[in-house]
Amino acid sequence: MSWPDLADCAIRAICLRGLPLVLFGTCVIALAPSKAPAEAAHLSEHVALRLNFLPGAEHAFLYLGRDKGWYAKEGIDLDVIAGQGSTVAVKTVGSGEDQFAIADTASVARGWEAGVPLVYVAMLLKSTPTAVFSLPSKNIQTLSDLCGKRLGINLKSTTAEQYRAMIRLARLTCAIDEVPMNSGGSKEVLAGLVDAAVNFSYTDGLRVKLKNGSVNIIPARQYFDFFSLGIITNQRLLSDNPHLVSRFVKVSLASLDYALRNKDEALAAFIKITPNADVTYESAKFDAFKELLTDNDTGGVSLGEQTMGQWNASLKALFDIGIIQAPMSAQGKFIPLAH
Repeated sequence: MSWPDLADCAIRAICLRGLPLVLFGTCVIALAPSKAPAEAAHLSEHVALRLNFLPGAEHAFLYLGRDKGWYAKEGIDLDVIAGQGSTVAVKTVGSGEDQFAIADTASVARGWEAGVPLVYVAMLLKSTPTAVFSLPSKNIQTLSDLCGKRLGINLKSTTAEQYRAMIRLARLTCAIDEVPMNSGGSKEVLAGLVDAAVNFSYTDGLRVKLKNGSVNIIPARQYFDFFSLGIITNQRLLSDNPHLVSRFVKVSLASLDYALRNKDEALAAFIKITPNADVTYESAKFDAFKELLTDNDTGGVSLGEQTMGQWNASLKALFDIGIIQAPMSAQGKFIPLAH
């Protein structure tokens, strides 16, 4: 049976609410011409997954699955590495230094343009979380309200291009004072150094909301949309060791499904790794990320899903807003895990 068929079986098993993990594993192992779980555990393979950034509650499912021994049962010795942005993840997975990573499609698409051999094995966020955020006291409710204001922007981030695409599509020609920054912008907004900033809604926008009690958000998806964060691997690894990739995706999505239904357990696994984390913020971020993750799918049946139609639309949007320089085909760039 082919890898897409195995992965499809895994996704279908996840969607059966309340199905024990052992039965989930049985579904895939029975079909895959791979080693039994006990034998696979005996022949444990070290697997490095690089995060898109520093560990956060959105990554809790990885630590949870590792703590429960689910990765080990599939013969995977998982090492979760703190990230330094998706651009670094593209480089380390592309070179084979890391087997997997969580990375955003904007950075990965630029890697594809440069010939980096990457493939998405599961999609997490199916919409861009980029947003312009501000204190309600600034009365910035639409993009036109930015005219004459100071906006914090990280020029090294792909959120900068997304913001400028928002401005173009809104047909704004007024002057906006763009203030370069190297952070997410929450501190600058709260300190009044800028009137607004652009970053992810579930990170710095959320920090402003928690500190101030409320926040104004102008989401980029009002103007365009495309896939955001997903799990990538190297095309060579997928070709040389498809069963490892299959097992990794199976356990990761099962862990994600379980984490979404068992928040306290997931957060506890995360806090073990980062005991100094701001629990209030991480708890709120878990909820915000879950909302983006499920995105009108409260049953969670589309976890990890990605289709050719969705990818074609995403790549077109990335080209239209200037993230990539030429039209790009989605063929061979993802593993279809549609139900």
